[in-house]
Amino acid sequence: RDATAVASYRMQGLLVLLLGASAAADPFVMLMKSISREQGVYAESIDVQLRVFNKGDSPAYAVSLEDGDWPASHFELVKGPKERVIAELEQNSSFTHTFTVRPTFAGVHTLSAATLTYSATAKGATLSYASNVPPALPIISRAEKYLNVALAIGRVLSLNFVRTLRGWVSVAAFWSSVFGLIALYKLNVKRQDWKYERAVKEMEKMK
Repeated sequence: RDATAVASYRMQGLLVLLLGASAAADPFVMLMKSISREQGVYAESIDVQLRVFNKGDSPAYAVSLEDGDWPASHFELVKGPKERVIAELEQNSSFTHTFTVRPTFAGVHTLSAATLTYSATAKGATLSYASNVPPALPIISRAEKYLNVALAIGRVLSLNFVRTLRGWVSVAAFWSSVFGLIALYKLNVKRQDWKYERAVKEMEKMK
Protein backbone atom coordinates (compact mmCIF):
# COMPACT_ATOMS: atom_id res chain seq x y z
CA ARG A 1 0.00 0.00 0.00
CA ASP A 2 2.84 2.37 0.84
CA ALA A 3 4.46 1.78 -2.54
CA THR A 4 1.12 2.41 -4.29
CA ALA A 5 0.63 5.64 -2.32
CA VAL A 6 4.15 6.83 -3.18
CA ALA A 7 3.58 6.07 -6.86
CA SER A 8 0.26 7.93 -6.72
CA TYR A 9 1.89 10.97 -5.11
CA ARG A 10 4.62 10.94 -7.75
CA MET A 11 2.05 10.84 -10.54
CA GLN A 12 0.13 13.73 -8.96
CA GLY A 13 3.34 15.75 -8.61
CA LEU A 14 4.27 15.08 -12.24
CA LEU A 15 0.78 16.16 -13.34
CA VAL A 16 1.10 19.42 -11.37
CA LEU A 17 4.49 20.12 -12.95
CA LEU A 18 3.12 19.45 -16.43
CA LEU A 19 0.13 21.72 -15.84
CA GLY A 20 2.41 24.43 -14.44
CA ALA A 21 4.72 24.20 -17.43
CA SER A 22 1.73 24.42 -19.76
CA ALA A 23 0.36 27.48 -17.94
CA ALA A 24 3.76 29.18 -17.91
CA ALA A 25 3.92 28.92 -21.70
CA ASP A 26 0.76 31.01 -22.07
CA PRO A 27 0.54 34.79 -21.97
CA PHE A 28 -0.55 36.23 -18.65
CA VAL A 29 -2.17 39.58 -19.41
CA MET A 30 -3.32 42.20 -16.89
CA LEU A 31 -4.87 45.65 -17.27
CA MET A 32 -4.47 48.59 -14.90
CA LYS A 33 -6.63 51.73 -15.11
CA SER A 34 -5.63 55.00 -13.45
CA ILE A 35 -6.90 58.60 -13.40
CA SER A 36 -4.61 61.65 -13.28
CA ARG A 37 -6.77 63.46 -10.68
CA GLU A 38 -8.38 62.44 -7.41
CA GLN A 39 -10.81 65.33 -7.90
CA GLY A 40 -11.95 66.72 -11.24
CA VAL A 41 -12.88 70.32 -12.05
CA TYR A 42 -15.60 71.39 -14.46
CA ALA A 43 -14.16 72.04 -17.97
CA GLU A 44 -10.60 71.05 -16.93
CA SER A 45 -8.83 68.10 -18.56
CA ILE A 46 -8.43 64.67 -16.95
CA ASP A 47 -5.97 62.07 -18.27
CA VAL A 48 -7.00 58.42 -18.23
CA GLN A 49 -4.24 55.79 -18.46
CA LEU A 50 -4.74 52.17 -19.47
CA ARG A 51 -1.64 50.02 -19.00
CA VAL A 52 -1.57 46.41 -20.13
CA PHE A 53 1.08 43.92 -18.93
CA ASN A 54 2.02 40.55 -20.37
CA LYS A 55 3.72 38.65 -17.55
CA GLY A 56 3.55 35.30 -19.33
CA ASP A 57 6.16 33.41 -21.36
CA SER A 58 4.56 33.84 -24.79
CA PRO A 59 3.09 36.74 -26.81
CA ALA A 60 -0.54 37.83 -26.62
CA TYR A 61 -2.29 38.54 -29.93
CA ALA A 62 -5.04 40.92 -31.01
CA VAL A 63 -4.91 42.79 -27.71
CA SER A 64 -7.87 45.19 -27.54
CA LEU A 65 -8.36 47.87 -24.86
CA GLU A 66 -11.61 49.77 -24.31
CA ASP A 67 -12.90 52.13 -21.65
CA GLY A 68 -16.58 52.99 -21.98
CA ASP A 69 -16.58 54.96 -18.74
CA TRP A 70 -16.88 58.50 -20.18
CA PRO A 71 -20.32 59.18 -21.75
CA ALA A 72 -20.58 62.08 -24.20
CA SER A 73 -23.42 63.52 -22.13
CA HIS A 74 -21.00 64.25 -19.27
CA PHE A 75 -17.51 64.27 -20.82
CA GLU A 76 -15.88 65.75 -23.90
CA LEU A 77 -13.18 63.64 -25.52
CA VAL A 78 -10.21 66.01 -25.89
CA LYS A 79 -7.33 63.82 -27.03
CA GLY A 80 -6.90 60.22 -28.16
CA PRO A 81 -9.51 57.46 -28.62
CA LYS A 82 -10.96 55.56 -25.69
CA GLU A 83 -9.98 52.25 -27.28
CA ARG A 84 -6.81 50.76 -28.75
CA VAL A 85 -5.87 47.55 -30.57
CA ILE A 86 -2.38 46.03 -30.44
CA ALA A 87 -1.56 43.31 -32.95
CA GLU A 88 0.93 41.57 -30.65
CA LEU A 89 2.24 42.13 -27.13
CA GLU A 90 5.49 40.33 -26.43
CA GLN A 91 6.07 38.32 -23.27
CA ASN A 92 7.34 40.27 -20.22
CA SER A 93 6.41 43.59 -21.80
CA SER A 94 3.83 46.31 -21.28
CA PHE A 95 1.99 48.95 -23.24
CA THR A 96 0.38 52.21 -22.09
CA HIS A 97 -2.53 53.96 -23.76
CA THR A 98 -3.58 57.44 -22.57
CA PHE A 99 -6.51 59.61 -23.56
CA THR A 100 -7.89 62.89 -22.22
CA VAL A 101 -11.44 63.86 -21.30
CA ARG A 102 -13.01 67.07 -20.04
CA PRO A 103 -16.04 67.03 -17.70
CA THR A 104 -19.05 69.11 -18.72
CA PHE A 105 -20.86 68.76 -15.38
CA ALA A 106 -20.24 69.04 -11.65
CA GLY A 107 -21.08 66.13 -9.37
CA VAL A 108 -19.76 62.63 -8.61
CA HIS A 109 -18.85 60.24 -11.42
CA THR A 110 -18.82 56.55 -10.47
CA LEU A 111 -16.08 54.73 -12.35
CA SER A 112 -16.12 51.18 -13.69
CA ALA A 113 -13.55 48.74 -15.05
CA ALA A 114 -11.98 49.01 -18.49
CA THR A 115 -12.04 45.86 -20.62
CA LEU A 116 -9.31 43.89 -22.34
CA THR A 117 -9.58 41.07 -24.87
CA TYR A 118 -6.75 39.03 -26.40
CA SER A 119 -5.84 35.67 -27.88
CA ALA A 120 -3.20 33.28 -26.60
CA THR A 121 -2.34 32.28 -30.19
CA ALA A 122 -2.50 34.09 -33.51
CA LYS A 123 -5.84 32.46 -34.37
CA GLY A 124 -6.93 31.29 -30.96
CA ALA A 125 -10.07 31.92 -28.95
CA THR A 126 -10.69 35.37 -27.57
CA LEU A 127 -10.13 35.77 -23.85
CA SER A 128 -11.41 38.72 -21.79
CA TYR A 129 -10.16 40.53 -18.72
CA ALA A 130 -11.43 43.46 -16.64
CA SER A 131 -9.22 46.10 -15.07
CA ASN A 132 -9.29 47.42 -11.53
CA VAL A 133 -12.04 49.92 -10.63
CA PRO A 134 -10.70 53.33 -9.52
CA PRO A 135 -12.50 55.22 -6.72
CA ALA A 136 -15.45 57.48 -7.55
CA LEU A 137 -14.37 60.80 -9.09
CA PRO A 138 -15.84 63.97 -7.54
CA ILE A 139 -16.06 66.86 -10.00
CA ILE A 140 -16.34 70.36 -8.56
CA SER A 141 -17.14 73.71 -10.16
CA ARG A 142 -14.44 76.30 -10.81
CA ALA A 143 -15.93 78.50 -8.08
CA GLU A 144 -15.41 75.64 -5.59
CA LYS A 145 -11.85 75.21 -6.87
CA TYR A 146 -10.97 78.87 -6.27
CA LEU A 147 -12.66 78.74 -2.86
CA ASN A 148 -10.54 75.71 -1.92
CA VAL A 149 -7.40 77.55 -3.07
CA ALA A 150 -8.36 80.58 -0.99
CA LEU A 151 -8.99 78.38 2.05
CA ALA A 152 -5.62 76.68 1.58
CA ILE A 153 -3.88 80.07 1.48
CA GLY A 154 -5.90 81.13 4.51
CA ARG A 155 -4.77 78.07 6.46
CA VAL A 156 -1.15 78.98 5.77
CA LEU A 157 -1.61 82.65 6.69
CA SER A 158 -3.46 81.75 9.89
CA LEU A 159 -0.87 79.11 10.81
CA ASN A 160 -3.55 76.45 10.32
CA PHE A 161 -5.77 78.10 12.95
CA VAL A 162 -8.66 78.77 10.56
CA ARG A 163 -9.38 75.78 8.29
CA THR A 164 -12.95 76.07 6.99
CA LEU A 165 -15.24 78.55 5.27
CA ARG A 166 -17.34 78.74 8.44
CA GLY A 167 -14.22 79.64 10.38
CA TRP A 168 -13.42 82.47 7.99
CA VAL A 169 -17.02 83.70 8.19
CA SER A 170 -16.62 83.86 11.97
CA VAL A 171 -13.33 85.73 11.60
CA ALA A 172 -14.91 88.16 9.13
CA ALA A 173 -17.85 88.73 11.47
CA PHE A 174 -15.48 89.39 14.39
CA TRP A 175 -13.41 91.95 12.51
CA SER A 176 -16.53 93.55 11.07
CA SER A 177 -17.76 94.04 14.64
CA VAL A 178 -14.39 95.47 15.68
CA PHE A 179 -14.28 97.93 12.78
CA GLY A 180 -17.93 98.83 13.42
CA LEU A 181 -17.17 99.67 17.05
CA ILE A 182 -14.15 101.73 16.01
CA ALA A 183 -16.29 103.63 13.50
CA LEU A 184 -18.94 104.30 16.18
CA TYR A 185 -16.24 105.50 18.57
CA LYS A 186 -14.82 107.91 16.00
CA LEU A 187 -18.31 109.19 15.20
CA ASN A 188 -19.00 109.76 18.89
CA VAL A 189 -15.70 111.63 19.25
CA LYS A 190 -16.63 113.87 16.30
CA ARG A 191 -20.01 114.58 17.84
CA GLN A 192 -18.38 115.58 21.14
CA ASP A 193 -15.96 117.85 19.26
CA TRP A 194 -18.87 119.38 17.35
CA LYS A 195 -20.80 120.04 20.59
CA TYR A 196 -17.72 121.60 22.20
CA GLU A 197 -17.09 123.89 19.23
CA ARG A 198 -20.76 124.91 19.20
CA ALA A 199 -20.66 125.72 22.93
CA VAL A 200 -17.51 127.83 22.48
CA LYS A 201 -19.12 129.81 19.66
CA GLU A 202 -22.23 130.47 21.76
CA MET A 203 -20.08 131.71 24.67
CA GLU A 204 -18.20 134.06 22.34
CA LYS A 205 -21.51 135.52 21.13
CA MET A 206 -22.56 136.22 24.74
CA LYS A 207 -19.47 138.36 25.46
